[in-house]
Amino acid sequence: MDKTEARRTVFGILRRRRAARPRRNLQDWIALTIARGLSLALIGGLVYVTYVVEMTGYNDFRHCNRESTMTWLEWVLGFRPAEDEDCRR
Repeated sequence: MDKTEARRTVFGILRRRRAARPRRNLQDWIALTIARGLSLALIGGLVYVTYVVEMTGYNDFRHCNRESTMTWLEWVLGFRPAEDEDCRR
């Protein structure tokens, strides 16, 4: 088998594989774009809500325990103090 035959074989396999996959029409592209956009919006919203909840808890903790050396990263990772004293305003 020389180089040209090898190339034809490889390109033939690629052409057959590409032809086996149906082409998407415009409606499919629009539907996929909308689905991807909604997925990104949903994930972004969940990340934002998680951030707000974590920061609210951390800020409340810092408000009650001003001398604490706990960082925000430790708080988010779950290294919270064992004693959970309520700070009533």
